[in-house]
Amino acid sequence: MKNGPRKVRPEDIDAFEERSPFYRGIGKRMVEHGIWEIVAEEKRCRA
Repeated sequence: MKNGPRKVRPEDIDAFEERSPFYRGIGKRMVEHGIWEIVAEEKRCRA
C-alpha cells in the first residue's frame, strides 16, 4: 500500500461490520491481505 496498512482496533472492525452488514466478515480478509493492521487499545489510530 502507498502509506502502509491502516491501523485499526478490533472494536473499529466490529463497529464497521455492524453498521454495514453487506461487509460482515471483511475485517478478517483486510487484515490477512495487509490492508488493515490490528493495534492495541492504548495506541492511537488515525481516522
